Amino acid sequence: MSENLKSMFRMVIMQFFIITVCAMFVIAAANTLFTGGMNYPIDATFPWVMMLTGLLGSLPSLLFFFRNEPTKKQFYIRVVIHFFAIEAVMLIEGRILGWYSTIENMLIIAAMVFIVYTLVWVFSYISEKTLAVNINKALQNYNNGEDDSEE
Repeated sequence: MSENLKSMFRMVIMQFFIITVCAMFVIAAANTLFTGGMNYPIDATFPWVMMLTGLLGSLPSLLFFFRNEPTKKQFYIRVVIHFFAIEAVMLIEGRILGWYSTIENMLIIAAMVFIVYTLVWVFSYISEKTLAVNINKALQNYNNGEDDSEE
């Protein structure tokens, strides 16, 4: 398996977990705030639906794999396409699974998807930033060790 394919697979898996957790958090918070608090009954299919949602939401992340380094414009265009692809996938899934039946409820679901999307970007940014800092520290330590051995 090529390194690029492994990297894509790892990214989809990471996005799956982040999306699933963020979606569960937003749904739990909305249920707690707007439907009577902690006594809201949870259907036995809920974990399966959340995993399906995480999987379907992570697949459009493959849009962020470029053969060559993208320009900022190319990257931001893909971010917009990515957002609307996820909105469409989630609204279609929601319609099929009966999450909403009116336009008002659809807009609430769309807003929840936007919140989850924003949370996923924040957590992904923090994760990637931390990884970059750790790699830079390791490279700096490695280079400092080479400099010391040459003296």
